[in-house]
Amino acid sequence: MFKRIRANFLTGTLIVVPLVLTFWFLYFIIDKLNLLLLEPIANILGGWAPAENIEVVSKIFIFLLLLIGLTLIGFATRIIILRNIFGFGEKILYRLPMISNIYRTIKEISFAFFAQKTSIFQRVVLIEYPRKGIYQLGFVTSETKGEAQEKLGKKILNIFVPTTPNPTSGVLVLVPLEETITLCMSVAGAMKMVISGGTVVPKAHNGDTEDRSVTFKEKGSQGN
Repeated sequence: MFKRIRANFLTGTLIVVPLVLTFWFLYFIIDKLNLLLLEPIANILGGWAPAENIEVVSKIFIFLLLLIGLTLIGFATRIIILRNIFGFGEKILYRLPMISNIYRTIKEISFAFFAQKTSIFQRVVLIEYPRKGIYQLGFVTSETKGEAQEKLGKKILNIFVPTTPNPTSGVLVLVPLEETITLCMSVAGAMKMVISGGTVVPKAHNGDTEDRSVTFKEKGSQGN
């Protein structure tokens, strides 16, 4: 019981904390920019915008400036000198308790799905692991080659079995092809299920490749 509560707590923390911190940071930045720039920009735009709408127009202009600024920062990180500066800040994040785990997990997942041209995971399968009768979600990474393939004498798949709620850690298992069950769910949908500890379950696709998810709460309401 305690382990289940602890797993649910960690899952909720992993999902909620980054969102809260992100929205709080954006709110803080926008609020400070309004204090510093609202009056000067309102004076500049006074000749082009109606007087009754000047404050709204000025805030929209400040928001656009923030978006442009964030885009330029992203571009600037490609420069080696600035990349070293951001690298120093990243090292500080890695030393902070709890935040380091969250940051590292989000970064590695983002890199796996967005930075690489092709996903390292080919498809999602079910395997009986760690023993018969117990099933685990696994991600096929490749077909086994070399000595392992020669010794076993059959088609073997390299399958990564992730842990919950941190899917960047896990185990590599070598499973015969005939002992795997291929699923239609997308890699992203399966990853959501792993991170949420099973509280978010992708719907059966029935050939549809669109990624859709349903929670247990939603399933209960549908039954009613």
